[in-house]
Amino acid sequence: MTDKITRHDGLRRRCPRLGHEVSFAYCRSPAAPLPCRRIVDCWRETFDVKAFLEGHFTCKQIEQIAAPPADKMCSLIELIARARQAQASADAADDTADQVQR
Repeated sequence: MTDKITRHDGLRRRCPRLGHEVSFAYCRSPAAPLPCRRIVDCWRETFDVKAFLEGHFTCKQIEQIAAPPADKMCSLIELIARARQAQASADAADDTADQVQR
């Protein structure tokens, strides 16, 4: 039987990315539904975080958690492309609504 996913949520430590103290609950949920990619490095001395992940996430999800971050330039280009797609979809929906009203 696996422990509740919230079992360690009250534990606190300094986050090297943010520069201040955070709870384990924060670390396991910033990239909802996946934890921070540094969760193992930050918490391994406190408890068996690998066993925790294996008990609550699939192998594929654990691979995603451990994957290196995308290059910042690539991430920006992807965000811009998604924003353009969203705007194009919104514009198309507006055009359709205008045609229906006529």
